[in-house]
Amino acid sequence: MSKKYRKLWILLREKLTDYENNEKDPEDKDVYHFVLTEMNKMEAAEFLED
Repeated sequence: MSKKYRKLWILLREKLTDYENNEKDPEDKDVYHFVLTEMNKMEAAEFLED
C-alpha cells in the first residue's frame, strides 16, 4: 500500500473507532465493530504478503 493510502487507511480506522466508541445504539456499534474487524483482517493479510 502506498504511503498516501496507508495514511488515509489509518485516518479512516481512527474515525470509525471514534464512531464506535461514541455510538449509543448497540446495533450500529456492532456494525462499526464488524467493519473494523474486517479492516484488521485485511491489514494482517497485507502484512503477511510482504
